[in-house]
Amino acid sequence: MWRLTNESTSRQSRQICGCGIFGRFMSIGILLQIIANCDYGAGAIRSVHLVVDPPAVRRSQHATLRCLYDLDDSPLYSVKFYRGLREFYRFSPSEYPEKKTFPFPGINVDLSLSNASQVVIRNVGFGLSGNFSCEVTADAPSYSTATGHIQMQVVELPDSGPTLWTEHNRYEAGDVLRANCSSPPSRPKADLKLTLNNIVIFSSDQTVRTTTDNLMTTAVSLRLHLQSSHFSGVQLVGSSGSGTLVLRCTATIGKLYEQYTELELGVPQRDPVPARVTLTGSSSSGRSPSTMVLVVCLLLLSLQTSHRLAEYKGALPVERR
Repeated sequence: MWRLTNESTSRQSRQICGCGIFGRFMSIGILLQIIANCDYGAGAIRSVHLVVDPPAVRRSQHATLRCLYDLDDSPLYSVKFYRGLREFYRFSPSEYPEKKTFPFPGINVDLSLSNASQVVIRNVGFGLSGNFSCEVTADAPSYSTATGHIQMQVVELPDSGPTLWTEHNRYEAGDVLRANCSSPPSRPKADLKLTLNNIVIFSSDQTVRTTTDNLMTTAVSLRLHLQSSHFSGVQLVGSSGSGTLVLRCTATIGKLYEQYTELELGVPQRDPVPARVTLTGSSSSGRSPSTMVLVVCLLLLSLQTSHRLAEYKGALPVERR
C-alpha cells in the first residue's frame, strides 16, 4: 500500500515538473518572438563624425569644430562638445536657452557662430591641442547616443624660409665645405634636410632651441670633405669650364609647411695662360719696327757713302789727251 502511494506521488511530481518546464519554454519562445517583432533600429543614430576646420589651427586664430550626424528622422535631444572629458558647449533645442557654455581654460566660444552642428572657438592657444569629441543624443522614443572624436593641432608656422650660410663662395675637390642652416621659430619644430646637387647630405649636428614664446628653432651644421664625385653632376658653363655646386636646405613641418633656400657655389676658375705677345707694324708690308729702322739705317749709310765717293772723285786731276 505504501509502495503504491509513493509511485502515485512520484508520477504526479513528474507531471507537474514537465508542465513547469514546458511553461518556461513557452515563456522564452513568446519573449523571443516579441523581441524579433520589435524594431530597435528605428530612430537610431546612423553616424557621427567630428572635423576641425582648418585641419591645423594657427595660434591666435579661430577654430571651427563641425559635428556631422544622421538622426534617421528622429528628433534631436542634444549635442554636446567636450575637450577631453570636460563639456564646454551644449545645444539643446527643447531647452531655453538652446545654447549653453561651460567654463574651460583657454576656450572662448563664439555663440553667434555656434549652433546644433558646430562650435566656433576664438583665439586658440597651444594648450588646446588634444582630443575633442561631440556627443549626439536623439529624443524619444529611442534616446540613442553616439560620439565622434578628433585630435586638434594648434601650430605656429615659420614666417619665412630657412637661412643658409657657407664659409666660401667657391669650392673644388679637396676643399672642406662648412655650412649652417637654421629655421625661423615655429611649433612644432621644423625638420631640416641638406642636399648638394640634389643628393641628400646627412648632417652631423642638429640642435633645437626653445624661444621665450614657446616656439622652437632648428639648426643644422655641415662639414663635408668634397670629393671629385661631388662634382660629377656639375654643369659646365661657357668656354671657361666653370660650373656651380647647388647647396639646398629644405624645412618641413609634416604636410603643413615646406620651404627651401639654396646657394650656388661656383667652381674656382683657373688663371689664364699668358698668350705670346707680338708687335705689329702699321705699314702695309707687315714689317716690324726693328726691320724698318734697319732699312733706314742702311739707306742713310748708302747715301753717305755715295756722297763721300763723289767728293773723292772731284778731288782727282783730269787727264789731258
